[in-house]
Amino acid sequence: MADKFLLLVEGKDDFHVMMQLLEHHRVPQKFRVKDKQGIDNLLETLDVELLEGSLECLGIIVDADVATAFRWDAIRNILVQSGYVSVPATPSPTGTVIEQKGKPRVGIWIMPDNSAAGMLEDFVGSFISKDDVLWEYAGTCVDAAMILDCRFPVGQRSKALIHTWLSWQKEPGTPLGLAIRNHELNAYAPEAVRLVEWLRRLFNLTSD
Repeated sequence: MADKFLLLVEGKDDFHVMMQLLEHHRVPQKFRVKDKQGIDNLLETLDVELLEGSLECLGIIVDADVATAFRWDAIRNILVQSGYVSVPATPSPTGTVIEQKGKPRVGIWIMPDNSAAGMLEDFVGSFISKDDVLWEYAGTCVDAAMILDCRFPVGQRSKALIHTWLSWQKEPGTPLGLAIRNHELNAYAPEAVRLVEWLRRLFNLTSD
């Protein structure tokens, strides 16, 4: 059966992080979270998702990567080509929601915070207390490793950082979603609350 309410995410880590946030914040699961298995596939099929006849509301969560504006423009162009006439020039800091008569309501969240360059790992990294000594030390170690012999793209530093920190927890190497479930990452950090509030607004939800 086709979905009336759908949230698109880039990959499996995004999927599991979202599922844990929904559970922790007791968000009614009246929409399906769909792993699009990569940003390219998400963008290439977005127009098709919008054409699904039963669709009433579509949420989109993507990484900004090197620039929020670049990712925003890619999504904005697809929406405009799909007939949306009131897509703002820039994303809202609290998450964008676009209403247009005769078309599905569309919401867009660009990781980490709709303004800064970055990705999911920057978002969940904000769930860690700035007073956490291992978080600070993980940053020092990652930076030192990059100078010594950087074997990952510079733009992937946040991934290296959070997985370094996770390797030092009670269960080393825990995936992001499970780390939220285990309370190693704080699901109630302000950044998480802002995203959940956007989801509630987009899908017209209240707590159970």
